[in-house]
Amino acid sequence: MTDNYWDWKLLIDNLMVFSLVLATFVYARPSELTLTLKCWFKYAWIILIILTPFLTSDAFGRFLVPCTFLSLSMPLIKGNIKFLLITIIAFLITLTLGSDSRSDIIKFSICILLGVSASLYPQFWKRKKILKWIAYSMIISPIIFFILGASNTFNIFNIEEELNIKNKIKMKNDAGEEYSALVDTRTFLYAEEIQSAIKNNYIIIGRSIARGYDSLFFKDWADKALNLKRGERQSCETSILNIFNYFGIIGVIIYMSIFWRASYLAITKSKNIFIPIIGIYIAFRWMFAWIEDFSKFDLNYLFLWIFISLCYSPIFRNMTNREYKNWFYTIIR
Repeated sequence: MTDNYWDWKLLIDNLMVFSLVLATFVYARPSELTLTLKCWFKYAWIILIILTPFLTSDAFGRFLVPCTFLSLSMPLIKGNIKFLLITIIAFLITLTLGSDSRSDIIKFSICILLGVSASLYPQFWKRKKILKWIAYSMIISPIIFFILGASNTFNIFNIEEELNIKNKIKMKNDAGEEYSALVDTRTFLYAEEIQSAIKNNYIIIGRSIARGYDSLFFKDWADKALNLKRGERQSCETSILNIFNYFGIIGVIIYMSIFWRASYLAITKSKNIFIPIIGIYIAFRWMFAWIEDFSKFDLNYLFLWIFISLCYSPIFRNMTNREYKNWFYTIIR
């Protein structure tokens, strides 16, 4: 499928991105994860201070993704002032300096909510039937909403018009211009991706990781950026659409099965309450993949697979609450 330099570049970029799946094998061992997290928490803040003048707003949230692991472990750090402050500061930096990235703010907020709920209601995380239904709802709901949107029954992305919301939530861009926080920026992406797949006949197995999708909206921009004349955008902001473009429906089904299985094992086959928390978060990340969640070679995507690794790992799942706590404290000592 490669015709030119940009195709080969995209191929190599995507090989790096999707090779991060191998993290599930590496970080299934507690010793490897301990070394990585200890190193990051030791040196990350020095690196962040040095890089801050050069970072764009959406880089802060991605750089501080490992702190979401702390927020998911809130019951274990609530008595540790140092790491509780690190979590709070990381969230505030993401909320302020990283305000351009709504995606990172949402993910961090969900992690904090899950962590706080585990601190306040630890017994809830032992109710496996309820947790299973919550996870299954998040796994299935994007598919249901996709069918509703495709049939013009209900478009979740155009919620303002569907529910006739008059009091709009306003936000400002870098130019100081106001826009609605609920503005629909996804429907046209779905339309372009699906039309491109139908036109070029790659619905089942995808177009390969070396090629993008045909885009009318970004055609001129893409052609100018790549100095080509084929109106092809290499990727989009919605993770699941990239999976569909590169790997087709088969890829989407496999991708879903990975998330579903990880969440299922975490909730039903775990002897502690901490892996089920991560299992619910994984189910959320599957749902969020239908909205945004970039697939890039960065900490955000790496830690997604680290979290999935924890769910699949029999070592982590077979830890008791005390054993998990003892392991966790080796990271924050």
